[in-house]
Amino acid sequence: MQLTQSHIEELYKFTRQHYVEHYDVQTELVDHLANDIESIWVAQPQLSFDDARDASFKKFGIFGFMDVVESRQKAMNKRYWKIILRFAKEWFRLPKIILTILITLTFYYVQETPNAYYLYASIYGIIIFLEIFILLKNKRKAVKQFKKTDKKWMFQNIIQTNGIGNSALIMFYAFDFSMPNNAKNFLLMGDFRRLFSALT
Repeated sequence: MQLTQSHIEELYKFTRQHYVEHYDVQTELVDHLANDIESIWVAQPQLSFDDARDASFKKFGIFGFMDVVESRQKAMNKRYWKIILRFAKEWFRLPKIILTILITLTFYYVQETPNAYYLYASIYGIIIFLEIFILLKNKRKAVKQFKKTDKKWMFQNIIQTNGIGNSALIMFYAFDFSMPNNAKNFLLMGDFRRLFSALT
């Protein structure tokens, strides 16, 4: 026996009922279940679709699909950070390294200006604004896409989640930066000159 399109749709529904919300992970599981069900039917052709499906599902153990979901999430997180690292490396290669050096020198010499504190506060404010704007824009785009296709993608969710985390980190530093008596301002105000002197 072979699975029909109706059976495949039932398997997608089955994965959703077991808390697998991302379509790419659902597809991986459906493919695995479909192949296993057909193998079970070869050995036990008298079994119904539901019985063969349940027999296949039992092979995943007491935690069901959770181990597969966690494994997939780890792989996607690894892929995400590889992409981030690749983009970061680009800023240390020509021609972008020139811009990197110019930005570093700008922050280095701006220490001499009397309003350095307010300048850095403005920069952090702009960064936070841009982060929030981009996050809201991407979130709205993801919601529209979900309403249109009724599908969620794990990698897209990881990008959004890490983006929120990055924004939270920036906001934490900005808040810490606003406390003038905090010793961390040594780093947060970007005093590269004193830092360089301390290292040499």
